Amino acid sequence: MKRVMMIIAAIALTFGVSGAGLIRVPDDVGSIPTALFLAAPYDTVLVAPGTYSVNLEWPAKDGLKLLSELGPEATILDGGGTVQVIGIYTKVDTMTVVRGFTIRNGHAEGQ
Repeated sequence: MKRVMMIIAAIALTFGVSGAGLIRVPDDVGSIPTALFLAAPYDTVLVAPGTYSVNLEWPAKDGLKLLSELGPEATILDGGGTVQVIGIYTKVDTMTVVRGFTIRNGHAEGQ
């Protein structure tokens, strides 16, 4: 039995299944950028309905999920027309997800 428990613990550490957390915006953390900064790999940042003025730089963390609570009709990421709304300048893995937002007023250089 002891050996089985050790194998289960090793698998959990290897694949990170034991540590995924949930950060709620704005209930736990006041802003999306702060939540992404504080999140650990494979955490979920869950965003309440509303319009958020953001220009996000995606952190170098595997499996990070940015999700809205009620979908794109209720949750808007607004870039203010100055730069991109979400900039990804680092490698992300296939477990990384952004889902459930209306993204508007972004601007890419040269456009």
